[in-house]
Amino acid sequence: MPGELTFRRIDASDAEAFQRCAAIAFHTPCDSPQLERFRHLAEWDRTLAAFDGDELVGSSAAYSHKLSVPGGELPSAGITWIAVLPTHRRRGILTRMLDEQIAAARARGEPLAALWASEGAIYGRFGFGPAASRARFTVATGAGAPPREAHAGARPLRIRFHELAGARPLLGPLFERVRAQRPGMPTRTDDWWDRRVLTDAAAERDGATDKRLVVVHGDDGAADGYAIYRERGEEPAVTLELLELIAPADDAAAALWRFLCSVDLVARLDAPNRPLDDPLPLLFADLRRARVSELGDSLWVRLLDVRAALEGRAWAADARLTLALRDDRIAQNAGSWSVEIAGGAARVRPAPPGSAPDLSTDVRWLGAAYLGGTPLTRLVAGGLVEEHTSGAAERLDVALHVPRAPWAPEVF
Repeated sequence: MPGELTFRRIDASDAEAFQRCAAIAFHTPCDSPQLERFRHLAEWDRTLAAFDGDELVGSSAAYSHKLSVPGGELPSAGITWIAVLPTHRRRGILTRMLDEQIAAARARGEPLAALWASEGAIYGRFGFGPAASRARFTVATGAGAPPREAHAGARPLRIRFHELAGARPLLGPLFERVRAQRPGMPTRTDDWWDRRVLTDAAAERDGATDKRLVVVHGDDGAADGYAIYRERGEEPAVTLELLELIAPADDAAAALWRFLCSVDLVARLDAPNRPLDDPLPLLFADLRRARVSELGDSLWVRLLDVRAALEGRAWAADARLTLALRDDRIAQNAGSWSVEIAGGAARVRPAPPGSAPDLSTDVRWLGAAYLGGTPLTRLVAGGLVEEHTSGAAERLDVALHVPRAPWAPEVF
């Protein structure tokens, strides 16, 4: 007979069992450096684990993020480490953990939750929608024409190598400037920088080189962007693997791409997680040189408080409509909402009784559209949003528009 399941928060003494559960579920080594990192980054009061007797059989956690949204940022629960041992599937463990994480985030006043989905069919049931996408660019760098040079009259830029140690004060402000430009990017704590971004454990290199950090500077000496990468393989088949490229100014980003695509004795550049509107292909005379080898979802967003979420972002155009919303897990979100957008701000109130909806949908699809990366008109075409008033989805798409595509630069 199966044992009785119990659920509770954990502390540092349970970290190894927590990591073991996740490692088995995700088919990764149990002795990876992730364990030590988790001990330092975990918010123990935001963990929830399932136990069968004394055995930890399910794991979940959340990070306290602020997520960049159009026009600013909002508190968000970064849901993570959701795993159940294969011996304990189909017993409601994931449902219990995720429902409690969502309830805890609402109790904290967080209007949003976000996660990276290991499987696409799971998290829609809990109201999460795919709100940001990622592109993998592959560039054959060892043959053919390199990227075009900067145009005449462009400001002079220099690229220099920099040590990882001590780089946080230099890189952090650049990251924040890009967060102000792109929705979908969570904040980073100092510990996150030091233990996730700028750490370089040999056990995590999988045969690649150590991390290289290059910084682009303007003629005034100020840092304008950076890239972190590794190299893998042996000449003439070396692959340069991009880990992160951040540059608030377009010319600085282009300078970094030109550098990365022109490193000697490298045959291929692999950039696995880039925004859909990355200009990399446009730097080549032949647009096909930077090939999109993979497209996929990245950040999934859950609106925990629809009113606070809609009023907490900026809007690109005026609009007025009534939205009928289904939410099977948060009753306060369900119902008919009057949305009035004027001067870049939204006023959201319960619609008067009997109001006819202009659009109706499930909360997951409103979450998918929330950051401006998933057009409602596309969701209407796919049968996921119902349009009752002709043109309503198009008008709301204009209001939801963002100048740069949503992007989540790393898995959390």
